[in-house]
Amino acid sequence: MPAPDTAARVILAQALTQEAFAAYGVLIAPGPSEREINFGTTRRYDDVAALDVDDESGRACVAIFRTQGQGDPATYPLCAFERHRLGSQSFIPLGASRCLAVLAGDGERPDESAIAAFVIEPGQGVTLRRGVWHHPLITLGAADVLVIERAATQVDCEVVMMSTQAQVKLPAA
Repeated sequence: MPAPDTAARVILAQALTQEAFAAYGVLIAPGPSEREINFGTTRRYDDVAALDVDDESGRACVAIFRTQGQGDPATYPLCAFERHRLGSQSFIPLGASRCLAVLAGDGERPDESAIAAFVIEPGQGVTLRRGVWHHPLITLGAADVLVIERAATQVDCEVVMMSTQAQVKLPAA
């Protein structure tokens, strides 16, 4: 990863809301499909993530990504963007974990002039639409993140290294 320096552009991470995130995908949250189960002790919400993974014999793959803490907890240098043309990808931090969704549009190349960053808090998750450029996973400290993505014999991950220096800064607490 490029080391952060004073010349790097700073992107301020923002709170995750459906309205702010709509250009990239959807928030994973309880929805209108609600019913009571377990003798009334539990509310069940179905279809909270619209997965798009079945093109070209793809299937849903549920994985846990375990990360280690990273450097300065206030800034995160960016190095590359990736996209998946054949399927969506969902990220749900487990427990008290938090992570960043850093996005750069859905064109033929990442739009480094339009980078947006969102803090995914505990209890939240996101599903990125297919083709959305996103930075490889950044967690705020060591974390486990549940990831739901397309699996198939054909690898579906295009990576482009950044041509400029940029870093994400967390909002003041």
